Amino acid sequence: MAEPREQGNRNILRSTRLADLTWPEVGAALAAGWDTIVTAVGSIEQHGPHLPLLTDTLIGEGLAAATVARLDRTLQGPTIPFGCSAHHMAFPGTISLDKAPFKALVHEYARSLAQHGFRLICLLPSHGGNFGPLRELVAEIGGKIGETRVVAYDDMNGFLEVLYGSQRPFDVTPARAGAHAGNAETALVLELRPDLAIMERAEEGYVGEFGPEAQALIFREGMRALTQNGILGDARGADAERGRACLDALADHFADWVRQAQGRNGVD
Repeated sequence: MAEPREQGNRNILRSTRLADLTWPEVGAALAAGWDTIVTAVGSIEQHGPHLPLLTDTLIGEGLAAATVARLDRTLQGPTIPFGCSAHHMAFPGTISLDKAPFKALVHEYARSLAQHGFRLICLLPSHGGNFGPLRELVAEIGGKIGETRVVAYDDMNGFLEVLYGSQRPFDVTPARAGAHAGNAETALVLELRPDLAIMERAEEGYVGEFGPEAQALIFREGMRALTQNGILGDARGADAERGRACLDALADHFADWVRQAQGRNGVD
């Protein structure tokens, strides 16, 4: 069986992306204590007239990779590309799962990893509609599948606070950074896949208060209740430098969250 290569005191695999590895490499990694998985849970949904439907999945993939790069003996699971996006269905191209099949999909994904011996599975939502269903799933299974712990980052407002904080040094207000397809998400796409952003189509969307009432409104009545172009924020003027700052701040935040879960799990 293939052995993880040594670099100093840390075992280094050919890749930290699970799907890049062969089954002998995964077996060797598990035997060497690489038993934490971080998986992004994204979506395929509208992101204004300027960003691709792939945006949340693309950002989730980038965040998971940057988070894993900050951790020891942790692998990146394949990103789940579909989420609960019913509130975006007024915009063509959006693909949405109802909560029950979404939770079943994530559960079966985690069950497979648990069966192979992974001890901690960390679910990282990069789409707002996934936070609640993931919280429900973890509660329904008691946070465990057999001896494997399953945790989900479920603090959407905490996510937004880190995102907004990363943009303040650039004088980008929370209203402009936005919660969906605004300046912050546009900057992230410009950092991760600039070829997919059509900046001449970037516009201002809803820039009002986005507290609990506004959040409840879009989940109840759909995005068009707040914005006709699908943007929460103002996408104009975004750039890759702001995207790098956002990526770093969120990855630092998520890495701390995973370390806390590893500590509770008895993982070194």
